[in-house]
Amino acid sequence: MERTRVDVAILGAGVAGLEAARVLHEHEIDFVVLEARERIGGRIFSLRDESLPVAIELGAEFVHGSAPELREVACDAALTVVDIDGQRWQSQKGRLRPADDFWDGLNAVMSRLRTRGEDRSFEQFLNSSRRRDRRAREFAIQWVENFHAADPVRVSERALAEGGSPGDDVRERRLGRVLGGYDAVARWIARGIGNKIRLGTVVTGVQWEQGAVRIETRQLSGTSGGLEARAVIVALPLGVLHAAPGEPGTVVFDPPLARDSTKAAALDGMTMGAVAKITLRLREAFWASSRFARRAKDPNLDRLSFLHSPDRDFPVWWTSYPVSAPVLVAWRGGVRAREISAAGEDQAVELALSALARQFGLTRREASGMVTATWFHNWESDPYARGAYSYMLVGGNDAPAKLARPVRRTLFFAGEASDSEGRTGTVHGAIASGRRAAAQLLRVL
Repeated sequence: MERTRVDVAILGAGVAGLEAARVLHEHEIDFVVLEARERIGGRIFSLRDESLPVAIELGAEFVHGSAPELREVACDAALTVVDIDGQRWQSQKGRLRPADDFWDGLNAVMSRLRTRGEDRSFEQFLNSSRRRDRRAREFAIQWVENFHAADPVRVSERALAEGGSPGDDVRERRLGRVLGGYDAVARWIARGIGNKIRLGTVVTGVQWEQGAVRIETRQLSGTSGGLEARAVIVALPLGVLHAAPGEPGTVVFDPPLARDSTKAAALDGMTMGAVAKITLRLREAFWASSRFARRAKDPNLDRLSFLHSPDRDFPVWWTSYPVSAPVLVAWRGGVRAREISAAGEDQAVELALSALARQFGLTRREASGMVTATWFHNWESDPYARGAYSYMLVGGNDAPAKLARPVRRTLFFAGEASDSEGRTGTVHGAIASGRRAAAQLLRVL
């Protein structure tokens, strides 16, 4: 079998792998990036519809908080990042009311999470709490399930306490969007290294010993191949690292990663959260019309950004505000998201349409008649993601730091799951992890 040889192989062309590659390129290190998909960006997945003024973000969508690494890239690339300065609303049985107390209610619960003592789950924390502010508890549960895509029964209280919410920091409460589409961030990072990226190249095996790596690959066309390197940066999603041999997308490491005690603890301490996200294109932005304002008995719905509800299927919705567009996004995270994804796209869309009717006080027929197109990507069944993004399990609050540690000066790790600064699940956390992995490797080389 014909092989090629490089100093460094990077597995995955998400922004973590691309940022690591960019740093190595600046230092004139010989490398190659291996990407299974026919595109770069990983869990950034932007589509465009000529009838809409905004990109359709099937994966990552928001700029969370100060996000310095991401905003630095956006500044260098002259990308426009707009703050979402709209209004949050809450729906209860189809009746809408402002949710101006969202952040204060959330903080009232999350600020009581403890960082000391024996770790426990978020659900155990709630059950032990003496305060019974129902509205604040609902906000907190929605936050854990939908923002963190986590199961409250399994997620670590300590991890949530250390970085699970912005607290009362106004800057960290900010949310923004890359106006032209999030994929512009990946394209900018990858500028100048396109000839080092091999798309459609599925990594199936990594045989390694200190200072020497042999990588087996398979092209989407069916042909097999491989290469040799001195070191490898593993920028694969946690779901892929968790995949069992024989499952789609599995990368078999020999020796296995779990043979290293630190890596075993890291992989045992985290899991992938689930998300079901459906973008709806409508005939009009009906919530912003004067007609709907009269129906809802409030003139301020034209500034609607997020809508929260206790709905079982899709409890969170958002608009394109501040951009005016006939687009609504239905969102569900956590255990129910995995169930919805398993049901398939057609059923997921049907559930979203029913939830749309419930939450906006419409008939099912009215809701269906408004929708002209839908988009959905099943990250659960995507073999190169196997989930949305990571969260820490009880006892695993230090798992990202353990995942970030190199193994025998040969295996290095990047990706949102390996960010130890409390920014797992974010694009800026992924970018930071790529820089950190590249710096670790440069010290060895």
